[in-house]
Amino acid sequence: MAQIKLTCEQCGGSVELDNTREFGFCKHCKGKILITPDITNVTQNITKHVYGHQGKDVEELVVDGNKLLELGNDKKANEKFKKAIDIEPKCWHAWLGYATTGGARTGYLSCVPAYKNAYNAATETEQEIETFKSMVRHLPDRDFADALIKEYKVADVKKRHEMFDLAVGVIGCDESEIAKLVIDLCPNDWRVWFALAKIRQLRVRWVETEGFFNKKLPRDAMDVLNVFMRAYQLAKNESEAAKKLVLSHISSMANEQSYKVFVRELNAQIEHGGY
Repeated sequence: MAQIKLTCEQCGGSVELDNTREFGFCKHCKGKILITPDITNVTQNITKHVYGHQGKDVEELVVDGNKLLELGNDKKANEKFKKAIDIEPKCWHAWLGYATTGGARTGYLSCVPAYKNAYNAATETEQEIETFKSMVRHLPDRDFADALIKEYKVADVKKRHEMFDLAVGVIGCDESEIAKLVIDLCPNDWRVWFALAKIRQLRVRWVETEGFFNKKLPRDAMDVLNVFMRAYQLAKNESEAAKKLVLSHISSMANEQSYKVFVRELNAQIEHGGY
């Protein structure tokens, strides 16, 4: 099978195109090469390049941006998406790509304005959901993100917009603040309570009961115990797998001497069915 050897116009690298194909890629810089059926004029048809912008429409820029993401080049992908936005300011695909690659890339929270624009540019429910799902990945605990997404999918239009605005406001905040917010939004989701329990468990290391005659935990420790119990009861009501996950975490805590007293009291509550 004949091979056609070309030189990439963008970087000077070697390009080889099989004469039965319609395009190929530069082996050095991954430049995209297009050819016409007239193979003798192939050198005149190297018109588009994955790292360039000139002559490309919005769709092509978005495709190139996603290709660069696959190659692990977020910075160049970000530039592609930004160029697409400059051409078409209401392109949802471009805004979402721009947001997922860091937005203006000036700091951790620079993605937030880009997500807002992506959400506003969405023209379909699926696009709104995809924007929300991508955005809440910036929350520090996966349990929070999962619970929010679950709640968001079943919410009505008005509630979705409220949830989006609230989630935007807590990206980058302290985990306890986020936990309180998500519990307000998803009060019956065991994963949220479980996430909060894991955040607060550090407060009960080396805790002791209040005295020989009063075997109860101090009030602050009881608050943490109640969070664990809420997570356990909701998990038990959802599925056996969820219940086992919570119990497994409690068992792992029992292996640490610093949690012995707390876990003993917690297991006693579980054994007796609650408060």
